[in-house]
Amino acid sequence: MQTKSQGNVKVIDVSHHQGSIAWPKVKADGVAGAFIKATEGKTGIDSKFSSNATGAVLAGLKVGYYHYARPENNTAEEEAANFAKTVKGFTADFPHVLDVEGEAQLLGVAKLTAWCATWLREVERLTGHSVMIYTGASFARSYLGKDLNKWPLWIAHYGAAKPMDNSTWGVWSVFQYADNGKVNGITGSVDMNVMEKAFYDKCTVKLPIPEPTLTDSIKVIVNDKLVAYGRAIEGHVYLPIRKLGEALGYSVEWNARDAKPYIDGKAIQAFQLIEGVTYIGVRAAAELLGGEVSWNGGVKKVFFYK
Repeated sequence: MQTKSQGNVKVIDVSHHQGSIAWPKVKADGVAGAFIKATEGKTGIDSKFSSNATGAVLAGLKVGYYHYARPENNTAEEEAANFAKTVKGFTADFPHVLDVEGEAQLLGVAKLTAWCATWLREVERLTGHSVMIYTGASFARSYLGKDLNKWPLWIAHYGAAKPMDNSTWGVWSVFQYADNGKVNGITGSVDMNVMEKAFYDKCTVKLPIPEPTLTDSIKVIVNDKLVAYGRAIEGHVYLPIRKLGEALGYSVEWNARDAKPYIDGKAIQAFQLIEGVTYIGVRAAAELLGGEVSWNGGVKKVFFYK
């Protein structure tokens, strides 16, 4: 786990416990983003969710929403449905968050890891939005298995500059380092977090919106952003490789010796040269780079998450 640094982005997380929040004052105090509690368990909805979500966005903050899990009482599908239904229609910049802690440990490592993976995949399916996990440093070390390391980590370890290491994740994307912070616009204490700048930019930087052509008409959505239009070739969707590299922040180059394109230093086998442009298969790219792909034939969209 890395140590927090001056380059990190200031973020808070809130729920009904903070009462009524003056969001413009929060923004003026240097807070760039907020994670807002949406739901808990199978039916719970935070009483301040709607007002917090609306107020934070209007004040110019970047936002994300979290669900407090009760896996000791409910199925992952039940809780995913509650969350997805509640956040529908609300703007989200950051990934949707599964907050797993407390009595969830009663399931044991194997069952809890499987429960979390099911919730994460189900929320991705229901919302079409990326997801991540929040937990405590000790809880991550003791109860969450390696199958979850494909999703970003938001970790809590109070009073530390560097959170405790665990065997599932090597790095954090968000670090909650205190539960007694003071921020203008909020009465009482609030949880304080730092977010890695690269992760913040990935979630919030808006790329130019591409336009379809007669041949490239399939929308390619990478981490919830429309990055290119692709085309179907022999039953697979291809997009220009440079568009994928730009979306993921990876270098792209052509190796004349191998007569192959490379992305992030990895050779691409499934590619097509079309009118001087190199196209890569979306599913092949996901396998090469460790992402996940889904297809919505009804609206001709392919989703790529990494």
